[in-house]
Amino acid sequence: MKKISKVSVVISLLTTSLLSACSKTGGFEAASSITSGENSSQGSNNPSAPTGPSPFEKLDLNAYVNGTTYENEQTFALDKKNNALLLYLPLPPGPFDNVYIDAPNVKGVKISTVLDSQQKARLAVSIPLKLIVKDKVTTLPSATTLPDGRALPMMPSGEYPSLGLGLNQNSDKKVYLYIGVNAVGIFLESPYFPEYFGITAPVKNQAGTRTLGYFTIVPKQGANNGGLFLSFLLPKDLAKIIDDHLSSFVQ
Repeated sequence: MKKISKVSVVISLLTTSLLSACSKTGGFEAASSITSGENSSQGSNNPSAPTGPSPFEKLDLNAYVNGTTYENEQTFALDKKNNALLLYLPLPPGPFDNVYIDAPNVKGVKISTVLDSQQKARLAVSIPLKLIVKDKVTTLPSATTLPDGRALPMMPSGEYPSLGLGLNQNSDKKVYLYIGVNAVGIFLESPYFPEYFGITAPVKNQAGTRTLGYFTIVPKQGANNGGLFLSFLLPKDLAKIIDDHLSSFVQ
């Protein structure tokens, strides 16, 4: 796999900083990851209790675009401290506006715009893990397509609770969230992408051994804007690790 360039992200998601600098091979990381043994039996007097990091503590969801002009762009990370999935999309060229949104009707979902160390603008979205693996979202209307009626790129068939938001007042950039069971989609609408320019690339883990989703350039179609669509598809074995971890908390 190609080397991944250094990326430092300054992020204002939540009142606590969710991310720290990105290493050459490590990608974005939660600012304060769970300390060793925090969810295990460290300090327990039970000699038979398990020791060492739990499967969740060892879980790595850092993933990168594998192809297109966005090669090696990081799109996924795991915020272990806040039990949230972090998703990123590069913002298309154009005026950059600082945005911070608490998504209405979806408790815990945060949307922010950030700049990396090269002053490239990115969209950052934080979604509580429980909304993906445990609690079905019931506060949003369902959708099966993009806003213009085109199929959701690289998403399992079905209806998804969805939410559409403008990144700022009178902006031509809008973001749409689709939150399903073990599947999340984000569509960043923009007039930047021309017709006949659609392409899809897998999003893989750092080792390139697992596909965790897909990155799609959606072309403009007639009067309908194109944009960038990111699908996150959580494998069953990783979903079980997350579910077991969340079940250890009092809900």
